[in-house]
Amino acid sequence: MKIIKIIGLFCLFCFTFFYTEKIIDITMEQDEIMVKIKEEENNLNINPINAIIENDTIIPGNTGKDIDIETSYKSMKKIGYYNQSLITYQKVYPEISIYNNYNLYIIKGNTQNKSVSLIYILNNDKTLNTITDSINKYNININFFIDSTYLYNNINLIDALSNNEIYNYGSNGKYTKDNLIITNNIINNKSNNKSIYCLFLNKEESSHNNCANNKMFSLYIDKFATLNYVKNNLSNGSLFLINNTQELNNIIEYILSKGYKIVPLSSLITE
Repeated sequence: MKIIKIIGLFCLFCFTFFYTEKIIDITMEQDEIMVKIKEEENNLNINPINAIIENDTIIPGNTGKDIDIETSYKSMKKIGYYNQSLITYQKVYPEISIYNNYNLYIIKGNTQNKSVSLIYILNNDKTLNTITDSINKYNININFFIDSTYLYNNINLIDALSNNEIYNYGSNGKYTKDNLIITNNIINNKSNNKSIYCLFLNKEESSHNNCANNKMFSLYIDKFATLNYVKNNLSNGSLFLINNTQELNNIIEYILSKGYKIVPLSSLITE
């Protein structure tokens, strides 16, 4: 009999708890704050945009966001009324993303913003002063892909270029397992960014696989950017590989005159 009473009391407790929870849920659902939050869902939620894949290339998509209903409700309940500034969001990631496609070549940055990136391969001292003069004059950032041999002999360069992003160009554009370990370690420890990009002027399977296995994104740019090329190809997310530094100031001025921002890769290649 005691066992039956215990079981009965336990069942009654469970029912009471379940019933109370249901009452709380119903009350919360009917609360005018909750009603208002749910009314705003369709207006404030933003659907993610999938990355665009074509053959072996990819263009980043865009992360969406959904209202975190429970957290938002609790924040507003504390002040007793609906306040849109207290809405909390949760990120919604695209199903097709650069973050699960390291085996593809990125050919463009995020196209949602009016921004572009300039890239320069650094393997000697000849044009460095010209580039830094342009950077300082226009107060912009350039992304330097440094040849590993040149980097080993000029490690102090990282400090001199600290306001820009620095990445690994391998050994003349070839990425081996050892190169990625050693050069990435130097960049990761001495620069203000992590070495997460490889740069390809030609598609090369072995190097590309090594980068992908290290969860590094591979950028593919098959043309150097002259002023005329920039004029004909300027669009949201463009990646421009600079070679002729004599045109650099004109290229920068043209991009800025069209209302575009020149940003680091970490800002351009995002979802």
